[in-house]
Amino acid sequence: MNKQFWNLWTSYAFSYFGKVNLGIIIPALLVVYKDLNMYDMGIITTGFMLTYAIGQIIHGQVSERFNPYIYICVGLILSGIANFTMGFTAGSFVALAILEGFDGFFQSFSWSSVVRANAHLWDNAEKREKSATIMGCSYQFGSAITLLITAFSVGTWGWEYGFWVSSMFLIGRGVLLYFTKPKTEFKPKQCVKSQVKKTFTMPVIMSGFGLMILNMVRYGVLTWIPLYFFVAGNFTIGEMGKVGLKVFLVPIAGILGTLIYLKFPWKKDYTSIVFLCLMGVTWFLFPYSDGITTTILLLAGSFFLYGPHVFLVTTLPSRFVNDHVVASSTGFIDGMGYIGTVAIGLIVPYLVLETKGAWSNVFLFWTILSFLAAGILAITYLKHFKNNNNSSNEKKPNKS
Repeated sequence: MNKQFWNLWTSYAFSYFGKVNLGIIIPALLVVYKDLNMYDMGIITTGFMLTYAIGQIIHGQVSERFNPYIYICVGLILSGIANFTMGFTAGSFVALAILEGFDGFFQSFSWSSVVRANAHLWDNAEKREKSATIMGCSYQFGSAITLLITAFSVGTWGWEYGFWVSSMFLIGRGVLLYFTKPKTEFKPKQCVKSQVKKTFTMPVIMSGFGLMILNMVRYGVLTWIPLYFFVAGNFTIGEMGKVGLKVFLVPIAGILGTLIYLKFPWKKDYTSIVFLCLMGVTWFLFPYSDGITTTILLLAGSFFLYGPHVFLVTTLPSRFVNDHVVASSTGFIDGMGYIGTVAIGLIVPYLVLETKGAWSNVFLFWTILSFLAAGILAITYLKHFKNNNNSSNEKKPNKS
């Protein structure tokens, strides 16, 4: 891995200060502002995910025409400004909803450009796929440090600092990336019509549906598990650090799982299917556990989640580098994924507040989704990649 790889890696890791900090801030908002409820928080997170999904699809197509490093810088700085402003909303539902919506759109600038820039750092498929998997650890690491730092910021100074501290990391990293970006010029290789045609293919569309389902589990965990632990442990706002320490381990387990996932000698398609099935088993067992067993199962679920997630959002779209649609296919797949997060923002509050099983139904729902995602990956592999060699194309990509 070279210098520019780690420049991209750390930039995207820092972007998560504007993406998962809300999960820690939500319990504090619900305690401080009694007029807010779980449905309100669900609507706010849904607004973020909806604009992120729309933005991913738009930016995936548009960013193919521009320097990806500049694109990432702009997204980081604008997200930082949005987060800084949210610290002054005084618990206003309308203000939070609007600003989170803007933040979601600004956050969507980065990922497709990161995958595109990384794909062009390598001259063969083996190196590209390995780097893509390691790149996927960036957002897991970013999630971990964001959850931990945000939890202690909120617990020490109040919910506002969950936004303000995040804004400093976002703006600072955006400025640093601007001054450390390479001089390489990225130019478009094809007309828009050809780009769109090559993007909307069977494997890309099916992968989008697979990620849509998988993200309902992933963001269900990142958004709502902090509240689950906060309520189950009867914690106060001052004790948010304890919640942070628990959820901090979730993406850490994901990093470990991704690195072990990388070591398996099978095709990544096979490994992803196996990991998803094992993840489904962990969520099925989760409602029947307590104490340390609950924590172990949560970490096991995260361990099996992130390898397949990295495969869908990084490895698979990187296979299309020679078609010059890495950013556009990434944008579509990730955009579809966040349509799933839009739904989970409202489904979890409904299952918790309106059904008899409450949280148990949430975990059962995640079990079903895990096996559905495995099924979609299996169909995609059998119908396309099994007999198609473009997943291992060794032709050196044109410099763009």
